[in-house]
Amino acid sequence: MKKTILLFALMFVFAALVSNAQITNGGFESWTAANPDGWGGTKTATSGLTITKVTTNVHGGVNACGLTNTATTHKRFTTVGTSVTSGTAYVVSFWVRGTAGQCRTGMFTGKANLGYGYLTYNPYISVTSTWTQVTQTLVPDTTTNVAEFIIDAGASSDFVIDDVTVTSGTVQTVSIHDIQYATAAPYASPLSGQPVITGGIVSAKYNKGLFLQDASGPWNGIYVYDSAHIAAAGIVPGDSIIISGTVSEYLTYTELGGISNVTKVSSGNTIHPAYAVTKANSTTEELEGVLVSLSDMPCVDASGAALYGEWVVYNGDSTKTGGLLYKYTSAVVGSHYDITGVVYLAYGGVVRVEPRDVSDVSIHNGISEFNKTSVNIYPNPVSSNLYLNNIDGIEMIRISNILGETVNTVKVNSNSTELNVSNLSNGIYFVTLIDKSGVVLTKKFSKE
Repeated sequence: MKKTILLFALMFVFAALVSNAQITNGGFESWTAANPDGWGGTKTATSGLTITKVTTNVHGGVNACGLTNTATTHKRFTTVGTSVTSGTAYVVSFWVRGTAGQCRTGMFTGKANLGYGYLTYNPYISVTSTWTQVTQTLVPDTTTNVAEFIIDAGASSDFVIDDVTVTSGTVQTVSIHDIQYATAAPYASPLSGQPVITGGIVSAKYNKGLFLQDASGPWNGIYVYDSAHIAAAGIVPGDSIIISGTVSEYLTYTELGGISNVTKVSSGNTIHPAYAVTKANSTTEELEGVLVSLSDMPCVDASGAALYGEWVVYNGDSTKTGGLLYKYTSAVVGSHYDITGVVYLAYGGVVRVEPRDVSDVSIHNGISEFNKTSVNIYPNPVSSNLYLNNIDGIEMIRISNILGETVNTVKVNSNSTELNVSNLSNGIYFVTLIDKSGVVLTKKFSKE
């Protein structure tokens, strides 16, 4: 399996010695009155959850612990405070049997700026009438001596737990390809539920996360669900990062969540090239989180374009595009478009190709692909005069800011022109070339 040189170089930064993290009374053999010793931490639910000593059909020893949640929301059963180390993988294992409900694991670290001090919970596991072992991993994002391990009871759950153990060790370093690659339906990640360290270059940001790639093409992209860590590290597209998190499946879409660490390695890197897709439908598993390009795509539904920037293209199959990262509001049914965007799972489990900004959408006409590549726009960055060559056939040039607002338009009728941009504030702008048929090319430039 392929690994990037960057990941190999940084493995030792995150390595930790394998050790045991003992919790008190994991077998529930010792009780004081109606409570198991070492349990009932400050985050244990004080209402709706009944805790009982169980002495029949236990898994090991003579006692087990019964948890009955009569509420319509989940309830926490926690250990007393204990010490944990940031970035270390804590594997929580326990046995469970019951008559109803679900259980999962979590951790309270007290880090106030992230989820009210709680790590992202692991997925729920449905309980059955026979003893079943549950093993889940937690990676804290802070070092503390007041952490509480959580056995979480879902709404209306009734089950018994026994023989809880916690061990700690290293988090494996893998490539994005290692996370994504699968050969059989439903193509779930072979590392689903496991904490990992991976890295790559950020190709786009959206909502509470970002899109990360360590190479161009299939199996090399992933969506990272997080907000606080990414914001705290000041991550933007073009940054090369190392990130620690847990692999998960959301409606069969592989994501990296439960982020415990984000390290910016460098900035201003070239984003991995878009992978050309011959048909519009990009729902195949190997393109999850990948930056793709679609050429000559006819628009078949523009009903959501004006208001939401959402529209549909079709070429043997259909794909929804736009509205999440960037709103292209000018889509017209019957027009053909060239589109670049990241493959993302949104609203109701619909896979979409999402352009990142105005430069990712253009009408497929006017200047040929050959002439598009010959257009010369320089210097970039620019301080005063921006020069454009090889623009024969272009009738108008529009400059817009990063919000899509037009700041200047210039009519042209020659093969080259010069634009004075000295009055623009420093920042990112887009220069759009327009011929008699419409927009044919958009390029990004920096004013400094």
